[in-house]
Parts: sequence; structure tokens; C-alpha cells
Amino acid sequence: MKKRGLIEMLMATFIWGSTPLMSVFSNLPSGVFVFFRVFFAFPFVFYFVIKRVQFKELLKKPFLPLFLSGIALGVNWIFFFWAVNVVDVASAVSIYYLGPIFSTLLAIWFLKEDGNVYVYFSLVLALIGAFLAAGGVKFSKEIVIAFLAAVSYGLLGFFSKIATFYHRAIIVTFWQILISMFLTAPFLWFANWQFSSQAIFVSLIAGIIHTFLALLLWYDALNYIKVSLSSVLQYLDIVFAIILAWIFLGQIPKTYQLIGAILIIISGVLITFKELKYWNESIGIWRRREGSK
Repeated sequence: MKKRGLIEMLMATFIWGSTPLMSVFSNLPSGVFVFFRVFFAFPFVFYFVIKRVQFKELLKKPFLPLFLSGIALGVNWIFFFWAVNVVDVASAVSIYYLGPIFSTLLAIWFLKEDGNVYVYFSLVLALIGAFLAAGGVKFSKEIVIAFLAAVSYGLLGFFSKIATFYHRAIIVTFWQILISMFLTAPFLWFANWQFSSQAIFVSLIAGIIHTFLALLLWYDALNYIKVSLSSVLQYLDIVFAIILAWIFLGQIPKTYQLIGAILIIISGVLITFKELKYWNESIGIWRRREGSK
């Protein structure tokens, strides 16, 4: 069974690693691409959710954390797919994975989680990695877009963490997809884009395969492998994205970009273990409280 979980998790990370290619191949503005991606994914996600939870759970309060995490997801994807269309994938994806570092800092500042040398060392390591990853592109509007993708990724992680205090992860995902669809719908009228069969086909694949199927694989994999392992394996997204961009887009990464990506992966793994320790302690406290009632 563990083997099944590993295979499913590797498949999910490979699919997510190929998502930047879908954005490039669609030839759509990022906001429009995000809309079609979530639009095509939503019916499948909705069916998946109602088969697993009661409908009344979807309306459970508080709603504000769900709303904020949904806004964060939409903004995050808009900036990320914008970034992969204006800079090379290696730089965009590596910088993007500064997000978990920002999320941890926000949790330390606003949720009063413990911050220590361990965390700040990871931050410094990640910033050095981001500097190297962006080394092939001088500081510009394009690099700012990539950093905004990372910041919005951090906000997504922060608001998702708060939302999961009150709601199951699958419900958080449902609302994030739905809210993102409404958030990006205006791009259909205000963005400069052209309807084409290629754009719709690629967006359809991105919705069904890169959103719904990947989530399905990820959720099922968690039944067979530990969260700690899945959290580390998610950083294979960077590896797969760089390799696929090399093969299909001819974007050969520079040595310093690879070093930067490795540093960001290491810092992310360190932060992951810190986060898991926090969650284990929190769950232990909650269980002790429940047991004393």
C-alpha cells in the first residue's frame, strides 16, 4: 500500500510540475487561463466533495477564512502563470517556492507560532536560492511578478492554515476553486485574448488532469503514506517543472539556477519539518483537551 501511495504522490507532483507548460501552450493571459482551469475542474471537484461530505458541511461557519483562502488561490495562480509566461520556468518556479517560507513567517507574526534560528536560517537559505535562481534575469518587472507569485503563495498557505482550523481540507479546496472561478471571470471581458480550440483544449486538460486528477491522487496517496513524506515530495514539482521546460520549451537552466533551486528545496524541506512538528504538538494539545472533557 505504501508503494501505491508513493506512485500516486509522484504522479501528482509530475502533473503539477507540468502545469507551467499548460499555461504556455494555451497562449492565454494568466487570468483567463486560471478561469478556464477552475471552470473545467469545478464540476469534478464538486462531485468528489458531495460524495465524501454532507452538503451542510459546505455551509459551515466561519466563512471568512474560506473566502480569503479562495481569493489568495486565484491571485496566486494569476501571478504564477503570468510569471511563467514572462520569465523562464526555472526562475519562476524556484522563486515561487519561497511561498512556504512567507507562510511560516506570517504564522509566526500573526498566529504566534514559535520562531527560532532554525526558521530564520531556512529563510536566509531560501533568499540566497531565489537570488541565484533569478540571476539569469536582471531585476525587472518580470522578476517582481515572480516574487508576487511567491508572496501570494505564502498568503494562500497562511489563510488555508486558518481555514483548516475550522473546516476539512477537502471543503477548503472546494471553496477555493469556486471563489477563484468568480474572481477570474472578469478577465474574460477585460483581458486581451482570442478564443481558439487549442486554448480551450489545453485549459480542459489543465482543469481535469492538472487540478482534479492531481488532487484526487494527492488525497488518495495520503491514505498510504505519511504527511511528512508527502510534504517533502511536493518539492519535486520544481524538479519536474525545470526538466519539462528544458525538454519542451528548450529552456536550459544555468548552473547557478540549479544551485538556487536546490537551496530553495532544502529550505522548504526544513520548514516542512518545522510545520509538521507544530501540527503534531497542536493536535496533541487538542486531543488532551478533548480527553479531559
